[in-house]
Amino acid sequence: MIVMDQGEIEDDIRDYKELRVDRAVKYKSYTLQAHDQLVIRINAFDGSTEEFLNRSFASENQFSNNIDFTPASLYFTSYNVDENGNIVLPILGRMNVAGKTINELKEKLDEEYSPYLKFASTTVKLANMRITILGEINTPGVHYLYNEKTTLLDAISLAGDFTDFANLERVKLIRQTRSGTKTVFINLGKPDFIYSEFYYIRPYDLIYVEPLKEKALDSSARSLGAVISAISVAAVIINILLR
Repeated sequence: MIVMDQGEIEDDIRDYKELRVDRAVKYKSYTLQAHDQLVIRINAFDGSTEEFLNRSFASENQFSNNIDFTPASLYFTSYNVDENGNIVLPILGRMNVAGKTINELKEKLDEEYSPYLKFASTTVKLANMRITILGEINTPGVHYLYNEKTTLLDAISLAGDFTDFANLERVKLIRQTRSGTKTVFINLGKPDFIYSEFYYIRPYDLIYVEPLKEKALDSSARSLGAVISAISVAAVIINILLR
């Protein structure tokens, strides 16, 4: 056990430097766009109409209490937003959902179905919460998220953290938006990256962690070592044969 006197504790407190953040990180909810996948269910006290609607959703989305939530299943069974940002709903017909958040869509559906159901309440989930992480990462590939508010650091952690040769100053992020593709380079060595719009991950984001230049030198050194070893073995064999 280490015992510190009062003087030592006060010295440590004086030496302690606190990193102060003068502004909060603002989170902006994801807004729906073309090719998003939605899972929808209706809950209400009107059993017969509710069951009818959920059967209709099931015919379109295969939504049921026993739905298979594996990525492959969701591809075939979720509600796909078309190129114009629309989905087609039972009774309501075509509805434009592009630009709406998940909560805004839920409130819209609750309102639209209220004339047909008593105390209608819908459940809306985004099914395509997946990202791709490549490069100097321990577990590269496609990763699925189950929390909309996921940060870039959360995503890196999910992929097993960086390798020893990761260049933290050159992390490329490619994002699909309603207006086109955005490509940015993020310097994780500077704390102000948390104020960027790219601090929070979005569906379909592609993250590429570039390698340090030292990795190329290390690979060259290992290749040279292998060549030298091969030459040494050949020299030994020739020396034996010439004896």
